[in-house]
Amino acid sequence: MAAAKIERSPGTTAALIAVWAVIALIAFFANRGADVGKLGTLVGNLGGGPMVGWDGFRDSFAGGVVAGLIFLSWFGLGTLPTSFISRERAERHSHVLEIAVNVAVGAAVWSLIWFFLGLAGLYYPPVAIGATAVGLLLAVLGVARIREIGAESRTPEAPTGKDRLQLLAIAVPVALALIGALAPPTAKDTLLYHFALPKAFIAQHSNAFIEGNIAGYLALGGEMHNVWAMLLGGMLDQRAAEAAAGAVNWLFFPLLLAAVFGWSRELGVERRWSLIAVLTVATVPTAYHVASSAYIDLQLALFVTLAVYAVCRWWRSQGVGRLILVAVFLGAALSIKLTSLFIVAAIALVIVLRAREGKGEDAGRIIGYGFAALVLAGVIASPWYLRTWKQTGSPVFPFYMSMWKGEAPGWDVDRSNLFQAMNSNYGGVDKSPVDYVAAPWNVSVVAQPEEATRFDGVLGPAFLIGLPLLVFALWKLDLAVEVKICAGVAGIMFLFWLFSSQQLRYLLPIVPLLAIAIAAAGREFEDKIGAVTQLSLAAAGVAGILVGSAWFAQRAPLRVVLGGETRDAFLTRNLDYYPYYSWINAETPPDSRVWLINMRRDTYNLDRPAVSDYLFEDWTLRKLLWETRSLPELRARAAAMNVQYVVARHDFLFDYARTSLVDDAKPRAENEGKLKIAKEFLLDPARVVKADNRFSLIKVF
Repeated sequence: MAAAKIERSPGTTAALIAVWAVIALIAFFANRGADVGKLGTLVGNLGGGPMVGWDGFRDSFAGGVVAGLIFLSWFGLGTLPTSFISRERAERHSHVLEIAVNVAVGAAVWSLIWFFLGLAGLYYPPVAIGATAVGLLLAVLGVARIREIGAESRTPEAPTGKDRLQLLAIAVPVALALIGALAPPTAKDTLLYHFALPKAFIAQHSNAFIEGNIAGYLALGGEMHNVWAMLLGGMLDQRAAEAAAGAVNWLFFPLLLAAVFGWSRELGVERRWSLIAVLTVATVPTAYHVASSAYIDLQLALFVTLAVYAVCRWWRSQGVGRLILVAVFLGAALSIKLTSLFIVAAIALVIVLRAREGKGEDAGRIIGYGFAALVLAGVIASPWYLRTWKQTGSPVFPFYMSMWKGEAPGWDVDRSNLFQAMNSNYGGVDKSPVDYVAAPWNVSVVAQPEEATRFDGVLGPAFLIGLPLLVFALWKLDLAVEVKICAGVAGIMFLFWLFSSQQLRYLLPIVPLLAIAIAAAGREFEDKIGAVTQLSLAAAGVAGILVGSAWFAQRAPLRVVLGGETRDAFLTRNLDYYPYYSWINAETPPDSRVWLINMRRDTYNLDRPAVSDYLFEDWTLRKLLWETRSLPELRARAAAMNVQYVVARHDFLFDYARTSLVDDAKPRAENEGKLKIAKEFLLDPARVVKADNRFSLIKVF
């Protein structure tokens, strides 16, 4: 395709791009005082003691080996069904993308296998060993199948010095994320369910619902890989188990980057622009956070990216094999998160648009086959939702209970509605039209981690720089249909996100699509404009690396991964409540029951039976407090729960302006009386085992 001809001179356009990039970068760094601004100080966290120790290094290494074996098993099983799926070979076929597709298919199928193994009560180490052996055998056979496909159908360019610099920049966040993934988990959702549920499943040898953990009713396709990894790593010890699970989740990061590179190359994009697309994805700070924290959003991003890739190939070829892959990848996405319905809706629209190009019977056939693929995706994902439906009465439990009633202990309509209201607060409360219009700017430069009103994440300025060029190219040029589909699907998903929960992690599935579209559009412009755009996107990538590096240094996982720091010391540094859990694990009888109040419902690090409310973690305390009239009565009700200990975070619990214990419908005097009872219950000197200005541990009786 010929280079774009634009009205103003290339020099003027390049200058405008450069100015816009400088503005975006300055605005971005102006909001990074809490991480990049403290990078020099945070780097000091990486030291502080010996770097290497045998036991810790052994566990990290074992975890990495387990992850490698599971990766080969994904590849092995994935090559089996794909060998029977008829697919046309792309003109610029990418071997890298072919391997990524095979591995992703394998991961999707293994996830479903582990679901059914859980139903059968077969979560045992020998089963994990057997599954791995089968996977490795299939991998050996799969290598032969891949060789039959052949090498790249084009002659690769020799890498330049700039290419090598880009590869180095890409490697930095990927390597840092691997180190973080091998460390003991500290991220909230990982402790809440990504690791906590697999640990509990293994303890009971099945995926039966865990009492009190409402997350168990979600689709847990991503967590099935953690079960497999923990079973294998757990044969050594707990550190090896969690290192294995963390590394398995990390694998989806390089897999996603490989898919981005391969697809970009298949579109005919030169190596330097393809690497820019990869760099743009790799250096998103929240992508680093997800990959290093065992979150599932990059798994979802991989399956969404490959589903859109498959539908793009189908647009041109109308091959049924491509639709089968669309179904597999969409089914895998739905097995991870219910919000994947957004991508299903976007692809349904693509199918309808493709049918409009057909005539008569062709249009009907396109609609029929296309929507059959969407139905098949639902069938693939259905076991998770049928399981929840049977148990609760609602397939979408614990969501939308005001529309579809469901029942389970520890959850009700009030909490479901509160959960939806809480999710709607991401990106700000009481949003105005200006907030929606300014969302691209805000998620790029204003967003902050751990702040719900500021999207709970950081996207970075790269997309803010690249999007104007993409929009301009879509307006002025006849870009490849794949680029239009990527941009269109990303736009539809962004609109869904904009008017639902504006949590930045939920945007990650559109990041690869936009990166590929921006790279494909950028290569169409004159050299001067293209060079300035590349330089601007590379600078944005460096900015993202600095943020990710600051987060890495803040958590400082290097020493614990190499074995120089113990697991307990690392967790004590990163989880301020961990000493309380450590005392309980060491000093209480194994059958002691613990009531957790405002402890992030971290049951992963607690080796004792626990009672806790899901998300709204002082719900039971508030209920009991208003049902009782005195401290002795509250203690009696607590004892009736059959708990021997209570661990609570109380620093805001007794603050009248912030506490959720207050009932605004009651007089202040009555509320203060209730707060007094709660304070005496949680801070009674006669019953306190351990306490500070944030937490308390008491013995109930």
